[in-house]
Amino acid sequence: MLLTYRTRSVTFALGLIALGACAKSSPPVASAPTPSRDPRVGLRAGKDNAAEAQWNLKILANAKPPERFVGATNSDLSFTGNYAIQGNYNGPIIWDISNPSQPKVKAAFYCPASQNDVSVYKNLMFVSAEAMNGRVDCMGGGVQDTVSKDRFRGVRVFDISDIANPKLVANVQTCRGSHTHTVVEDPKDKENVYVYVSGSFIVRSPNELPGCVRETPDKDPNSSLFRIEVIKVPLANPAAAAIVASPRIFSGLTAPETHGLAPDDLAALNAARAQGAFIVKVFGNDQVLPPGMIRPMLDSIVKARGGTGAPTGADSAALRDGIQGLVDKMIGAQNTGTGPRPGPTQCHD
Repeated sequence: MLLTYRTRSVTFALGLIALGACAKSSPPVASAPTPSRDPRVGLRAGKDNAAEAQWNLKILANAKPPERFVGATNSDLSFTGNYAIQGNYNGPIIWDISNPSQPKVKAAFYCPASQNDVSVYKNLMFVSAEAMNGRVDCMGGGVQDTVSKDRFRGVRVFDISDIANPKLVANVQTCRGSHTHTVVEDPKDKENVYVYVSGSFIVRSPNELPGCVRETPDKDPNSSLFRIEVIKVPLANPAAAAIVASPRIFSGLTAPETHGLAPDDLAALNAARAQGAFIVKVFGNDQVLPPGMIRPMLDSIVKARGGTGAPTGADSAALRDGIQGLVDKMIGAQNTGTGPRPGPTQCHD
């Protein structure tokens, strides 16, 4: 029996969830006829004034986040009582939606990381962090070193008994971070709740987190690939949250056939290449590496040559020459075509 406590969303328009929030006190919404054409076609673009279209829904309000969170990507939504908790790459935002037409910020906890997906279970809030910029202390600025005790990648546990003042009680580090997670309740275990962790980023160095192994299982049985993590959270002492299992549930899967890049994706890739982006081949397809991955690598090159300050053109050229080898080493022989092509080493959710 699996009970999940998270609602997926990539944006936060309060009006779109307001009908659900009021479902207990409002009559059922009559189904509207299916539009004869997609109303999204031809909508005007814009950051704050984009044209809108909706079907079988009524927008009650659009709410902007606090200034410190403006411009950062929104991720998941989770709900508890009269509150909607919005995941945001700069940290979770708690909205009071008692009046859906006038949502108000109850709390905003600044803690940059990607993706900051959120879930709620009773008085606990769980937040995922995967990218290289997450910090144990929740400070901004990221982590510049490739290996650092300050980096956080995993699941944060908050006590929201006082929902206006979320309290960070635990940082559970994992080898691949946490892109998303799922909260699971065991009906036979009333003392604990469990968090199934899905990490999709590169395996971190064992020098940063002991026990992390980048090699594939055929080379090292302790491989951090092909698995999820299961975190046990004692309800009476959530600060003691810890990993209790790492089942390798993806082992033995066969990679599906791929159709290659769509025309629009190919055009975007070529544009990025023309602008000097760092591009590597992953399982036969070219991919652009994000700045969050490139900057720590460049900083490492600067440090290795005993330099200080910003990376030079020579540093960038050195990284460009060796970056494919680094990726091949991270992913394994299957990326070079010299080994078997297994299925996914992880899943998104």
